[in-house]
Amino acid sequence: MLLDKSLETPRLTIRSWHMSDRDFTLSLWGDRENGRFMCDPVRENMDETYLKCVDEMEDSPEGYYLIAELKENGMSVGTCCIFPENGNYDIGYCVSKDRWKEGLGTEMIGAIIRFVKKSGGRSVTGEVADGNIASIALLRKFGFSEDRKTRYKKWGEETYFDAHYYKLDLE
Repeated sequence: MLLDKSLETPRLTIRSWHMSDRDFTLSLWGDRENGRFMCDPVRENMDETYLKCVDEMEDSPEGYYLIAELKENGMSVGTCCIFPENGNYDIGYCVSKDRWKEGLGTEMIGAIIRFVKKSGGRSVTGEVADGNIASIALLRKFGFSEDRKTRYKKWGEETYFDAHYYKLDLE
């Protein structure tokens, strides 16, 4: 799905993902530190099946894949995704490690919540590994609370993460 209009924050433009964003996305998600808690594989485990999935993100019927860029210079600094289903919008987000602790994640999540509200969403969820303390704190900052326990696996590895879905009710 493509956004009708980019999402704006004080420092970011969050726009639809395009094939031209592929290299940035793969380097971000495939970095061992940056993608540590993601289900996406590290660079050396990105097989043809995975790469085909990435190549099909541009206008996925499943949801929105997005790129966050700095307004000041157009530099890509993160990715996020939004998957609507029956009034709930499941989200994911990733900020480039060289931009951690600058509040960009806060701007991204705030923009996503505003988008979901404007779209008539009733709730927002995000799955977060129990060890990802920074991401848990970010969601709690917006009022998300633990919804249910889950577990997921990193693509191409036998690495599993105990996790929780966090939920924000908008009604």
